[in-house]
Amino acid sequence: MTILNLAGLLLISDEGASKGNPLQFDIDLALWTAAIFLGLIVVLGKYAWKPILTGLANREKRIADTIDSAHQANEKAQATLKQYEQRLATAAEQANQVLAQARQEAVKAKELIVAEANAEAQRQRDRAIADIQAAKNQALRELAERSVDSAVSLAGNLLGKEIDRNTHNKLIRDSLDRFAQSS
Repeated sequence: MTILNLAGLLLISDEGASKGNPLQFDIDLALWTAAIFLGLIVVLGKYAWKPILTGLANREKRIADTIDSAHQANEKAQATLKQYEQRLATAAEQANQVLAQARQEAVKAKELIVAEANAEAQRQRDRAIADIQAAKNQALRELAERSVDSAVSLAGNLLGKEIDRNTHNKLIRDSLDRFAQSS
């Protein structure tokens, strides 16, 4: 028989005997109650408490592991965040450098374009001055030729004789050379 069956039988048999005072202390009943209680503790300890305690320990370990993994994930996320912030700062710095370099190149390109425009303007100015100088020389040459022709004609009229064509051309060239040297 099991302990519970025995306890049940004792209680039934004691009911008839102890119909008297309910506050009366019965040693047999106290001993059997203590034995059943201790037996129940042993049975519960072996079949219920150990699995419950093992389950609680496993649950506690899982919770601790989850907390640890959450801390590790948080630390990893913080490290990743710092890396991204550093990359972002580096990218911003590189963008600023690229912009500064582009500005410098734009200034250089502007200076180059202005220098080329000034050089072209100077070339055109020099060309115009050379053209003016050539036109001036041509005009002076024509003026000198006309002056010499007039002077020779006048001299021929004054002298009363005609100068031949070769002498006339020689006088013109000599006069032009002297005129060019004096200007």
